[in-house]
Amino acid sequence: MSAEIPLKYYDIADEYSTECAEPVKESEREPLARYFQLLITRLMNNEEISEEAQREMASEAGIDEERIDEIATFLNQWGNE
Repeated sequence: MSAEIPLKYYDIADEYSTECAEPVKESEREPLARYFQLLITRLMNNEEISEEAQREMASEAGIDEERIDEIATFLNQWGNE
């Protein structure tokens, strides 16, 4: 676990892993936590998040771009609970 990624983002990644269609490998846990950190930080700063920005964050975090839409859906549902 990386010291720079707060534990709450690992918790979100773990929750996502229980609900996603494609199983999350252990090697994906940290990149997913990093992606959630990047994404949620932008959301909290009221920054627009375009599809291009999502791809850039996915690339920076090291996650498969195919997870982007599913993660967006997960966050929408998670935010509404």
